[in-house]
Amino acid sequence: MKKKIAVLACGWSTHFLNDFISGMQKEAQGTDTDIYIFSAYNFTEYSGFPNFTGFSIFNLIHYEDFDGAVILSDLIPNNRIIERERLRIIKAGIPAISINRRLEGLTCIRVDNYSGLYALLEHLIKVHNVTDIAYFSGMENSVDMSERYKAYTTVLSDNGIEFNRAKVFSIQSCDYQYAYHYLSDFIKSGKKLPQAIVCANDLIALAVLKVCDENKIAVPDQLKIIGYDDLPYVRCTEPSISTVANNIDVAGAQSVRKILRGNSEIQLLKINSTPVFRQTCGCATGHSHQKVITMNLMNDSSRKEEFDHHMELLGEIFIEAADVFTLLTNIETYLNKAHNFEGSDFCIFMKSDWTSVLINSAESLPQNLSYGTQVQSICSIQNNVKYPREMINTRDLIPAKMKSDGCNVFLFLPIFHHSYVHGYFVAKNNLGMIENRFGYIWSRNLGTSIEHFRKRNMFKQMSQQYLKLSTKDALSGMLNRQGLDKLAKPFYAQNKKNGLTTVLFFVDINKMKHINDQFGHLHGDLAVKTVAAAVLETVPKNWLCIRYGGDEFLVVGNSKNYNGEDYCTQIKVRLEAKTSVMHLPYKLSASVGTYTVPSNSDLTLEQAVENVDNIMYEQKQAFHKEDDKHEN
Repeated sequence: MKKKIAVLACGWSTHFLNDFISGMQKEAQGTDTDIYIFSAYNFTEYSGFPNFTGFSIFNLIHYEDFDGAVILSDLIPNNRIIERERLRIIKAGIPAISINRRLEGLTCIRVDNYSGLYALLEHLIKVHNVTDIAYFSGMENSVDMSERYKAYTTVLSDNGIEFNRAKVFSIQSCDYQYAYHYLSDFIKSGKKLPQAIVCANDLIALAVLKVCDENKIAVPDQLKIIGYDDLPYVRCTEPSISTVANNIDVAGAQSVRKILRGNSEIQLLKINSTPVFRQTCGCATGHSHQKVITMNLMNDSSRKEEFDHHMELLGEIFIEAADVFTLLTNIETYLNKAHNFEGSDFCIFMKSDWTSVLINSAESLPQNLSYGTQVQSICSIQNNVKYPREMINTRDLIPAKMKSDGCNVFLFLPIFHHSYVHGYFVAKNNLGMIENRFGYIWSRNLGTSIEHFRKRNMFKQMSQQYLKLSTKDALSGMLNRQGLDKLAKPFYAQNKKNGLTTVLFFVDINKMKHINDQFGHLHGDLAVKTVAAAVLETVPKNWLCIRYGGDEFLVVGNSKNYNGEDYCTQIKVRLEAKTSVMHLPYKLSASVGTYTVPSNSDLTLEQAVENVDNIMYEQKQAFHKEDDKHEN
């Protein structure tokens, strides 16, 4: 029976995570076991707010559906999240392992950071006769960093070298840029360099080597450099950097071995780290891997350029799409032909109410970290072939067609903006998204693009609402004179462009002055409302009805849904039907004129309105003559 192991991780430590998963894969080969990696990235927003929303990807996990779980707890920088998942795992009662950090109720597998660094430092002291050694680290308070620091202080003590607090260089975090600026300033200050600098990781070691190169400091003759992690980059520098291999792939393999055995005994297992002697400590180790690594670095650089272009094009889809249907179609069409980074087998799932969220007009979406009970795929590529969109139960995690025999690795990344989760991305047997931090850029850009589309749609709705309010006549319910300029003129121009005849009707209330003078303006308003209602109820709904003046109304339509109906008579008949039950103290009627403008006509809308006004005026004159006869 197929087995499943859940892995909870943070993707920032790309080499650590990739090596760990590689170890898991090797051990799982031939066992018909799938590895599900749920990875996220924490980051600080522009406001300074620390964002951990991405770790909601863990909410997808139902631990009782898995045969075991692994928490890379030293990578997840949030104790509350770690504790929540620990309790959920224990409740599910499955074998579980914490990497590099002891958690109650879970087996802990730790890399012994102490042993490898101690051996390398002792080599530095006894083989290369170094006694003046500085330690360079960030302020991270983790088990691995404390062990590395302990190895430094202990080896000094064991070899009779006095500890000097001034020789401990401390920066904000174990980051290349922080280390580079710190040591550059140290050199500029004229302070004396030690014989050797022991760096808490290889990124700091690379920064130290860069500063030495810029300042003509000979390595290892004037300064020896020690790193930690054995990143690919440190193998091909000139000189190559002595470091410590953490052997985290062995921890990955042991995790799989223990889970598949089903042993729930709580243990502490240690993996020894290994010193790697190269040129920066004074050993004349050559560059046996330099060519291969250099080519890989060149390839990484090329892929980054390609990836940046890929993200630009994906972002443009969200910018250019006019509506949700176009957005979904264009995303699917583009990714069907360009998915080198997403892989040959992947799905983008959104929550079942996603399309309604896209047209949500709220200024900002409320916090929502749930994925709901169902998710909808908006793009599904399997074996490089596009499959129809489908809805699946969220608990299933992947579509049935994505499952296969053997050992497979599924990578899950969250799609969210600020504190609202939209969905998730899942790829099969493609770790490219975590190898170069592409996953962070991809998932965050997609979440941001979704929010930009939603905000643009919101502003569009607001603009349309404003236009509607600014062009509406409150009394008649028709458009006002602004509507003539903002809506009727574009409508008239579009008719010509589409080869449609424009149909105009002009309506004027008869004896409006008499109604106002004799019965007051309230009756005048009632007359306007009644005639306007008769017009609106008679002509097609998509025609534009405008209150052109106090008692004048203009109707602008086209031949698309007009078959020569006698709307002049129909408006009068409807008005008569309305007034017959109103018991008005006067007879309410209107004169109506009509005029058509062929699409090839040179007339402007103003000229056409003047023509229909003249025709209506003739009707009005005829009405007055007839009315005068009855009065006489």
